[in-house]
Amino acid sequence: MVSSNRSVNSESENSVKKFTRFISRSSQRFFASFIDEESEKEKQSNRILQQINQAITQKSIVVIQYRDDLQEKAANRFETLVGRIYQHATNPDSLVIKLQKDNQVRMISAKNIKKISIIRNNPNLK
Repeated sequence: MVSSNRSVNSESENSVKKFTRFISRSSQRFFASFIDEESEKEKQSNRILQQINQAITQKSIVVIQYRDDLQEKAANRFETLVGRIYQHATNPDSLVIKLQKDNQVRMISAKNIKKISIIRNNPNLK
């Protein structure tokens, strides 16, 4: 009778150990995926900044998928902007975009650009 009691205890201890290992591995995988996701976001942000600098230098027309903080809270949609971008004189985190459609000028934040494509270089502009 005593031996059956020991086997029940060892089985429950074994189950607890398995469960503890499972939780530990799951936590490690979750943490690793979180770190990888942050790293990927940083790489994407750096690529966008490089493209912005290239477009400014080449005075290129760009297509930007943009979503500011208010749009992000309201809906899961992007605004598409087409035009030329310029670095803001006093605030390096802000960009000025002159829209191609109506020559309207807007100030946008570089951190809210989700995607940018350079569509044309204009060698006639100086």
